[in-house]
Amino acid sequence: MNEPRTQRVRDPVHGLIVFRAGNRLDQLAWALLDTPEFQRLRRIKQLGVSDFVFPSATHTRFAHCIGVFHTARTLVDIIARELPAIGQEPDPRRAEVAMIAALLHDLGHGPFSHTFEGVQKSRGVSKRHERWTAEIIRNPLGRIRPLLDAHWPAGGFCDAVADLLEAEDPIDIYHAVVSSAFDADRLDYLRRDRLMTGTGAGAIDFDWLMEQVRVREIEIEAADADGEDNRARVPTFCFDPKALPAAEQFLLARYTLHEQVYFHKATRCVEQMIAKLLRGVARHAAKPGTTGLAATHPLIRFFGRNGATVENYLALDDIVVADAIRQLSSAPDPALAELARRLRDRDLYKTLDIASFGHDEGVQRKEARRIDRDFAAQLKAERIIKDESAAVSIYTQIGGDDERAHKRLHILDAKKGPVEITEVSPLIRALREPRKFTRYDFEQDADRDAARQRKGEHHEGT
Repeated sequence: MNEPRTQRVRDPVHGLIVFRAGNRLDQLAWALLDTPEFQRLRRIKQLGVSDFVFPSATHTRFAHCIGVFHTARTLVDIIARELPAIGQEPDPRRAEVAMIAALLHDLGHGPFSHTFEGVQKSRGVSKRHERWTAEIIRNPLGRIRPLLDAHWPAGGFCDAVADLLEAEDPIDIYHAVVSSAFDADRLDYLRRDRLMTGTGAGAIDFDWLMEQVRVREIEIEAADADGEDNRARVPTFCFDPKALPAAEQFLLARYTLHEQVYFHKATRCVEQMIAKLLRGVARHAAKPGTTGLAATHPLIRFFGRNGATVENYLALDDIVVADAIRQLSSAPDPALAELARRLRDRDLYKTLDIASFGHDEGVQRKEARRIDRDFAAQLKAERIIKDESAAVSIYTQIGGDDERAHKRLHILDAKKGPVEITEVSPLIRALREPRKFTRYDFEQDADRDAARQRKGEHHEGT
């Protein structure tokens, strides 16, 4: 058996990421990178279809997860530094669980990530990527579980990692490494997505924030075994008061990236078109001949009866779906073929944002009602797609809930202890309420042009 040796990865965000030969956890992480389940993340883009708008945004969840692991190691060091301030000692075993959970946290993402998650839900599979991740980790037939089971001689490491990723309520500070207002995931994707999209907005003062992180206890609502809500105190990350400007910028960076990148109107349009196409494939799964896809195609298998298995899910990635789109462009079903062709050639539906009618929310709602009424038949037939699920606030998280106490950012107050940042920052308080987007994506240009008409006049929308 070959002796472990130090391994290195060059990363555009973090520089050199090192896996030390003498560190058992580093060597476990390196072995996990070589599993088929983790290698699949090379074939899933971090930003889904954002490269339709930002051509360089082709970075993968593989690179992101390595960056999250690297960041998690730094957060664990901070925890060891800060826990004595609240009379607690570091827990090396929980630290190991948190770092490996950070590495594996995105295993359960499907092709085009949150778009595919929405399609699954429409087909009656309401399983989010966190649940898929836990199932992949626990899978007795997979390559992940044996590596994790071997890490602790007494066993239990695999389930500890999966449990942490599935947990909604934190029980200790190590949960915050994976899921909090200042977790390793956000600290990587904010910088990585900004860099790879080329946007000038969204910069954060990473080094200063990491230096000013503190660990203090906050009160949260936690469900007990009977489902009743109770109050509990748990430690989480918060910031020294002098880090307030950097903490504000951290939240503003997230806000800006959601507004300008994740919720970009063209990106959302492509996501809606792909979702429509995949729903069509799912409807035809029992008779795949109408799609032009083979009965053994991974999409047909997954959308077939009882097909939502771990094995079938792991067979799906962005490349599989992209090749399916190529094949579907010649589908016997003309509607599927035309939609696939338009995606292949970037012949997108035309978008009308109700914000183009002005900033008055009353006027916007009135125009949305008019469009809903005048184009009811097209909306029902999905020749027009109404997209009103996007909303951005200072705590916005794609596919998640940031309204819980441990998902909010806290600043230390000399008298009160940790306080939620909106109590001390008028800037952040002003962005607390979500700003919703309502957009219509039109299959036919003529319908979009007609919808832009307002009181008999042509409105100059976008």
